[in-house]
Amino acid sequence: GEIGAFADAHPELSLFTGPPRQPQLDRSKVWIRVDPYRKATGADGTGVIVGIVDTGIDVAHPDFRRKDGKTRIRWLLQAGKPKGVHAQLEEDYGCDDPNQSRCAILSDADIDAMIESGDLRAVRDIAGHGTHVASIAAGNGGPMVNARPRYVGVAPAATLVVAAPSLPGEGFEDPDILKAVRFIFDRAEELGMPAVVNLSVGSDFGPHDGTSPLEAGLAAMVGDNHPGRAIVVAAGNSGALYEIDGEGPMGIHTEAHVSPYADTRVPIRTPRASDGDAYVWITFRPGDEVSVGLEGPGGETWIGLIEPGESAGYTADDGETTGAVINRIANGKPIDANTNSAVVAFSGAWEAGEFAIHLKGRGDAQLWVTGLGDVSASHDLGLQFTRGIKQGTINVPASHPGLLAVGCTINRVRWQPQGSSTSIRLTSLDGEAIQEDSACYFSAAGPTPFGVAKPEISAPGGLVAAAMGSGVDPRNGPGGLFDTPGCPDDQPCFVVDDYHAIASGSSMSAPQVAGAIALLFQVNPNLTQAEVTDALQAGARYPRGAVPLEVQLGPGVLDLEGTRLALEAAESGDNTPALDRSWYVLSSTYARPDPSWPVWGTIELRRADGAPVRVPADKLTVAVQGGAMHAPLTEVRRGLWRFAVAAPHGSGGATLAVDVLYDGVSLGARELPVGSDVW
Repeated sequence: GEIGAFADAHPELSLFTGPPRQPQLDRSKVWIRVDPYRKATGADGTGVIVGIVDTGIDVAHPDFRRKDGKTRIRWLLQAGKPKGVHAQLEEDYGCDDPNQSRCAILSDADIDAMIESGDLRAVRDIAGHGTHVASIAAGNGGPMVNARPRYVGVAPAATLVVAAPSLPGEGFEDPDILKAVRFIFDRAEELGMPAVVNLSVGSDFGPHDGTSPLEAGLAAMVGDNHPGRAIVVAAGNSGALYEIDGEGPMGIHTEAHVSPYADTRVPIRTPRASDGDAYVWITFRPGDEVSVGLEGPGGETWIGLIEPGESAGYTADDGETTGAVINRIANGKPIDANTNSAVVAFSGAWEAGEFAIHLKGRGDAQLWVTGLGDVSASHDLGLQFTRGIKQGTINVPASHPGLLAVGCTINRVRWQPQGSSTSIRLTSLDGEAIQEDSACYFSAAGPTPFGVAKPEISAPGGLVAAAMGSGVDPRNGPGGLFDTPGCPDDQPCFVVDDYHAIASGSSMSAPQVAGAIALLFQVNPNLTQAEVTDALQAGARYPRGAVPLEVQLGPGVLDLEGTRLALEAAESGDNTPALDRSWYVLSSTYARPDPSWPVWGTIELRRADGAPVRVPADKLTVAVQGGAMHAPLTEVRRGLWRFAVAAPHGSGGATLAVDVLYDGVSLGARELPVGSDVW
């Protein structure tokens, strides 16, 4: 049918797998309190694998070499033609399988030989993203070129295993990500070492409910049955909202309550496209029954309402512009039986204006839009819902409940560029006012469609100095990760020395946490993913700067010394919390009129010195008005408590009031509006 014709005509769209996932310390060590942790434990990452799945790594960069110049990278999986040096391993990971992405596998000895020969063409990190990320987690600052390294990663003595499973510029296909993570954990098991894997990749395409094959596959590699393993994922940078021509807020995510009595129209702003590709993922709740249609520019109906279990396509008169709706067809391409979802895709050429998704039936819809080609975010902001929201923008695969998602805070606002006698101070980033130790305005926010609190923690990611790959040095040519517009006299002001430069994103936040987990594993290699997550949350601190929306932050910011104290077997000092140092956060800014749809609360109790503190259970209470407790108040770990509340059926338009009290004294009352959607 037409849907098949659409797929056949556009194999490059990967309609049935979705668009590819995209890559998303000198100062940060103060924010994450790594120095007190190192002083107390002596940990530096020795004996722990830090795995990086990213665009690659500049193997010749000093940050990844020992003082004698030898590499710190134990294994490298690199997209491209198999080399046959480790033929059995390459066969094991499908490197020579014509049905899988080709790859080569290199050991540390191979890398050292390549460095010595000077021929590094096969292992370049053209994007520079993976090089920067890896050095935040485990760079040693380059002692081979600097006797007193400044830009040192969190776990500078860790052993690196790096996987670059995709060719430059092609993004990351889900099977390649899974293969890369399996490769890292397998090498760690072979070496008898605990391992933490950093994934600073993701996208807005997918159910966001943990059911996608990528999310499920990753989660299966960690958990209680896999002590000494952890996966850290960047939350994503999709939390920004925009006003365009006086209209907005616009964003990549929105939601809508769907009624059987009216056609719900969800507009999408689009720039002009001569070659654009668009994907919209729609997630419904279990049991929802919603028909989905597509309206093209100018109000033309491209595809009428398609019932669940059906699909349809559209071809324009030019024979090249096409569209498709796939509504809950559980064939795994891309929807499987574990999620109640629909996918809308359109491709080709059109004028600037508006597309719209039409919904009718019974249920609640969460929608995310992704644009490629002429409608990517780099082209006039790409595709945007005209009524966008920050809440619910957490990326896939960070949206899985069993994976540790990391949000972004601002690391610095001042630095001195290389060769400059004066410092640069930023007062705004992309037009948004910024200050140190604040939530990044673009950081993706939770919760997931069914209320799971996200992100699990935040860490410095805004304006982080780390390794600059040789292929992206803006002094050698325009373009690349560090060639950011707005520098004085058009000089590359984000370069801080010959080997390091500044970049921003939750991609830079996640490796802070990955490095922190490496230090935790060095002390206790038997920690599980859940134990690591709970400990990091129990030790978190509340940022000093602005947090306009706590659903972007999670429970708090990475604090390694606080985590160490939370993990101590015995508590020292007074066990009375300082209420001005304690806080709680809620997973949503509003409640649904549905007792099965919870809002989660996380309580962080601290002494006057900031240390997590255990308190008697009868001293801590949660007061609820306009709703009820969905999950009881429970102590998770010293200093960390959780609960959940929910609003009853028929309470739309009312208010759900929540207050947390210690010994009768409030930590701050909250009022949540109750509605079927945010509007």
